[in-house]
Amino acid sequence: MLRPVRFVEVTLAAPPDRLAELETFYARMTGETTLRFRAGEGEPFYHFALLLPGDRFDAALAWAEKRVELLGGVFESENWDSRAVYFHDAAGNIVELIAHHGLEENGRSGPFHAEEIVGFSELGLVGDRRELLGELAPLGLSVWAGELDEPERLAFVGEKGRTFILAQADRGWLPLGRPAEVHPVEYVVGA
Repeated sequence: MLRPVRFVEVTLAAPPDRLAELETFYARMTGETTLRFRAGEGEPFYHFALLLPGDRFDAALAWAEKRVELLGGVFESENWDSRAVYFHDAAGNIVELIAHHGLEENGRSGPFHAEEIVGFSELGLVGDRRELLGELAPLGLSVWAGELDEPERLAFVGEKGRTFILAQADRGWLPLGRPAEVHPVEYVVGA
């Protein structure tokens, strides 16, 4: 059985005046993924998701409601067997907390703690989706859901719970439809 791909490191651009706040906010929240921010120009923003244990969504939701302003309600996906919520961080990133039933379950009960976040689950990459897929192919990753040829569709590369989301520029991100923009991103993945 293949081990899942893991996001080991992710580096994103952010406004210089928000770097300290972002570092503090994410200090214990990225699990197996090392998240770094570098000073960028303008107001760069990204979409990414943090993976919750599949059996801890309700506790994580109560935890999140005390810390951030959620963007809408709970999003449920039958196709992905998942539940998710979204919020903006201090840099305006669209951050998703997602739990996939049966994935990374930890059997805990009681209040949720930031240290339970498994790591990155999704990372949005914006640009020409075929070119982006070409950059990911040497890592042994392929499209597992979505569509490359229809401009308004997303392509999902990797596997459930560990996914690169390929989006064309200006395609709206959930949950508010904010148009995707191309900004620098660095990542390291491992097994």
